[in-house]
Amino acid sequence: MATRRSLPEEVDLKRARAAAKECEDVAAQVADFADRMSPVITPEELLEFDELIAREATAISRRVDAFGRLGIGVSSLEATGSGEQLP
Repeated sequence: MATRRSLPEEVDLKRARAAAKECEDVAAQVADFADRMSPVITPEELLEFDELIAREATAISRRVDAFGRLGIGVSSLEATGSGEQLP
């Protein structure tokens, strides 16, 4: 039986979906952190927050790159008016 090869566009789409899911997962971790944190921030909490923010930045970068490969980027949002600034 022959193995079907994925088209480059299919690979890019899978990558974009995985990157979006990664962003969703990291955002959930940040939300969990916020639910657990105390009103007086400890050094441990600061360290955990820094690590979460670094993970989130990496995930966002991957997502931007992945969607960019599909032709969807910040300029695409601005062209459609979807990138409007909120008051």
